[in-house]
Amino acid sequence: MAHEESRYSRQVLVSWIGEKGQEAIMNGTAVIIGLGALGSTIANILARSGVGTLRLVDRDFVDWTNLQRQGLYDEADARNSLPKAVAAKEHLVRINSEINYEVIVDDVNPGNVERVVAGASVVLDGLDNFYTRVLINEACVKLGIPWIHGACISTYGTLATILPGDTACYNCLFPDASSMTSPYTCDTVGVLGPIAFIIASWEASEALKILAGRKDLVSRKLMWLDLWKNEITSILTERDRECPVCAAREFPMLQQHDRVMTSSICGRNAVQVLPDVSRGFDFESTLHVLSRAFPVEFNQYLLRIHCGEHEIVLFRDGRAIVFGTSDPKVAKSLYTRYIGG
Repeated sequence: MAHEESRYSRQVLVSWIGEKGQEAIMNGTAVIIGLGALGSTIANILARSGVGTLRLVDRDFVDWTNLQRQGLYDEADARNSLPKAVAAKEHLVRINSEINYEVIVDDVNPGNVERVVAGASVVLDGLDNFYTRVLINEACVKLGIPWIHGACISTYGTLATILPGDTACYNCLFPDASSMTSPYTCDTVGVLGPIAFIIASWEASEALKILAGRKDLVSRKLMWLDLWKNEITSILTERDRECPVCAAREFPMLQQHDRVMTSSICGRNAVQVLPDVSRGFDFESTLHVLSRAFPVEFNQYLLRIHCGEHEIVLFRDGRAIVFGTSDPKVAKSLYTRYIGG
């Protein structure tokens, strides 16, 4: 189609891409896990670049605090409490209606991570926690899927491209990541908007190399950037030949059958609570019962109630985010008290 050729003409003119590379991009599938500061910008760039399928994965909804650094969303999304994956698709369709969008509003966990990344040409990290990155690394190494790690906080960010069996994997770089915690969060040190856009753009660029069939051009370094101090550091990385994940192919996280029942939400003073998957959940009945006791705000994706100093946002699958606490015990207690379980 003539308009399709025109849409991507400037990208095709890039010598490293050309018509063959653009065709590969248009036949590719990119999975973006986390659609916050990084993921929303990655999705925007890749949609405009013509990636054939974008799988949009996020557990959260748009909040007013997101608008400072998450460039895909607007005030209407925050006002309507739209799930980020849903809001992202609504905006992206208006940017490029010719590609395929797959929306997943869910928490990524050992029970679903392999399904989430299955069939991907590349997976991109828009996350805010070490646990899920370790999980994605194991799934991508097991399935042989390239993935790109990115992170940002305050004024600095990091990035690494991981080609299973070729480059260092995430466990090679951060062997203790599954047990790592940090006092540096969005709540404590904030995020400078421009650093998120830079790291996201860098991730998207690495993804386009992979999608266009130019894995030979991806970075083999762990990049670290402090935008405020104008500092860039790069460390050449090598595979750990004794790495339990990419060398021994051991995947302990994937073998965990118990769901992580609570997890903190970065920058929100909130805890996510997952329901017991062994029992069904009736969203409509819960909405009916809660609306008799509380003023309830709701849309087709979630409901919101205020319980004193706390707020509970409940999704249709029974998953909830409890605001006003960072204590998992308090969050679970409130969930049990008002939702059940």
